[in-house]
Amino acid sequence: MEQTAINEKQWALIAHLGSLAGYIIPFGNIIVPLVVYVSKKDESEFVREHARESLNFQITFTILMVFAVITIILMVGILFLIILPIINLIFVVLAAMAIEKGDFYKYPLAVKFI
Repeated sequence: MEQTAINEKQWALIAHLGSLAGYIIPFGNIIVPLVVYVSKKDESEFVREHARESLNFQITFTILMVFAVITIILMVGILFLIILPIINLIFVVLAAMAIEKGDFYKYPLAVKFI
């Protein structure tokens, strides 16, 4: 029973921390939580909800980054390109800390796409 809880925490951590792959692989921030969500959604409510929350936030983050790139012409986009990745990293770490406690983490600013 305890092993199951540990396994669920690991998958939830992968859904959140795996989104950092987006810093190396284009759209890796969406692909990793999406794969976890699709592959584990019927096995664990804990993992499903964490993967869904991560996926929603990463989709929101990607849309904001596209907006930042578009508005770079106005010089406002540069500020967004600096601040958004820092905010993303902070929220992902906070989510990972919540998982370690066995808690659910709700990303602020995330739009509910799924």
